[in-house]
Amino acid sequence: MAERRGGFGGTRARLVSWAAARPALAVAAVALLCQANTLLNQPVLDDGWVIFDNPVVTGFDVGRALRSGYEAGGSATNAGLWRPLTTLSYAASYAAFGRAVPGYHVGNALLHAAVALLVLALARRVVGAVAPARAGEAAVVAALLFAVHPVHVEAVAGLVGRAELLAALGALSALLLALTRRSGSWRLPAALGAASLGVLGKENAAVAPLLYLLVAWLAPGAAGLGARPGPGSAEGRRAAAEALLVSALLGAAVALPFLLRPGGGAGVPPSAAWFAGQPGPIVLGTMSRALAEYWRLLAFPGELGLDFFYAAKIPFTPALSPRALAAAAVWATILVVGLASARRAPVRAIGILWVFAALLPVSNAVPTGVLMAERLLYLPSVGACLWAGHGAAWAREALSRRHPGAAVAVRGLAALAIALLAARTLARNADWRDGRALWEAELAHAPRDPVVNNNLAVALNGAGEYGRARERLRVALEAAPLYWRAWVNLGIAEERSGDPEAALGFYGRASAIEPGSAVPHYWAGLLLARRGDRAAADRAFAEAERLAPDDASVRVERGRLLLELGRAADARRELEQALRLDPRRAEARALLEHAGPP
Repeated sequence: MAERRGGFGGTRARLVSWAAARPALAVAAVALLCQANTLLNQPVLDDGWVIFDNPVVTGFDVGRALRSGYEAGGSATNAGLWRPLTTLSYAASYAAFGRAVPGYHVGNALLHAAVALLVLALARRVVGAVAPARAGEAAVVAALLFAVHPVHVEAVAGLVGRAELLAALGALSALLLALTRRSGSWRLPAALGAASLGVLGKENAAVAPLLYLLVAWLAPGAAGLGARPGPGSAEGRRAAAEALLVSALLGAAVALPFLLRPGGGAGVPPSAAWFAGQPGPIVLGTMSRALAEYWRLLAFPGELGLDFFYAAKIPFTPALSPRALAAAAVWATILVVGLASARRAPVRAIGILWVFAALLPVSNAVPTGVLMAERLLYLPSVGACLWAGHGAAWAREALSRRHPGAAVAVRGLAALAIALLAARTLARNADWRDGRALWEAELAHAPRDPVVNNNLAVALNGAGEYGRARERLRVALEAAPLYWRAWVNLGIAEERSGDPEAALGFYGRASAIEPGSAVPHYWAGLLLARRGDRAAADRAFAEAERLAPDDASVRVERGRLLLELGRAADARRELEQALRLDPRRAEARALLEHAGPP
């Protein structure tokens, strides 16, 4: 039966033809479409303290962003880190959008699409140096796989995942510019600048020099080298010297931000390190299992979760335990395949070794505050996508010689894989629609984790489900009795359930556990103000203000209270300071107008 003009088959053929003729537009469109259902997602995880409650961001304080560490918003696990580019990008978003989250999601989606386009260009260059006939097809498949891979949801759907996006953007831009340096004298200086900017986004971009060396050694044509680097010939020695020089220059570029970092900190403090106090064999055994799990996520990303899921799944494990050894057998086999492929299958070797190299900064060789996380696979996954994209093009070419119809089957399988991964990404994006959905999903993986239970309780308090919130907080406090945030949230649940005396007791307990935090005093002040005990509320707010002088919320509430006490001049000073900290705080502006002229 003849196909009708304009039917589904004709439309599909036209779409395929359009995508083939415009691969960059196709990749960007797919990357953006896969994030379309994140636009209305609410802030979750660390989005609050990193962005919306961070005075460096809300006040667009460029000087402080350059002077202070990433922990300015309040997380000890980020102490010693410096990510001014990421912080300033949040400040720009806040200046443009305030607390309207769709603008932030659009920014992340655009960055993700830009990185996918860099993957397209990198794959085309690397494969083109080894197998030019496959370069176009391999590059498109690799970039589409990257655009839709579900392991990227945490980096793109989470607002604070922007650090991963900026690091990958900087590292890949630096790599491509360095590989194409012969095309213009400006390219190498631009590569050095991109490498430094990547590290100013997040520290893991520091792997860029190693990635350049990997590509230059295994695919010298991609780096514009006339021979494979090595000691066997004069050409090889010259190529090696050139590759090492470019890598060294990139190394100096990524080292510069570490040297300029305020305070000279080097990573998280020992007390916040994931393996704090653990012996070497435990670190090796546990990270062996984590490395195998990373490869599982790249190949079979059906089961996804937050950091807490992997912490529950992979407890501290001795290096010689059966599970650690089995995991080592998995990743060691992949590594051996990568090393053995260096001569005869360089693209495969680059893809495999890229993953191992890009995971080095998060391998806990240098202490970090997390065991493993899906967001940390954002840059490493480029290697796996490159390997898979080239593999699909190679299979189509090899099989079509023997079976002409095989090319259609291979392309169909590649399209099916991309479609299934895209569907998984869209489904996982829905888990990130708000805090409750995300923590409910995580609770199934880590039912006893105190942070998961506490954070779900925060969402339940917001929804008015105080009884269930108390249940989750009891679980959290059974697991971690000194978890002061859980005591604060238990106080909130009790207050809203009609027991203010119990709530004040819980706020006091939280303050005794963590005397340096303003949070218990802030919530106590709100409760006391509502009860009409304004003098006690003012004392609570004053203490919160002393502990957190840059918290605009404390200033607003104290200003409101001072207005009620008839202290208009004092209220005006508090509200003016709140607006200096957060110029977009409409509530402070309205109260200031109510206070009248000075």
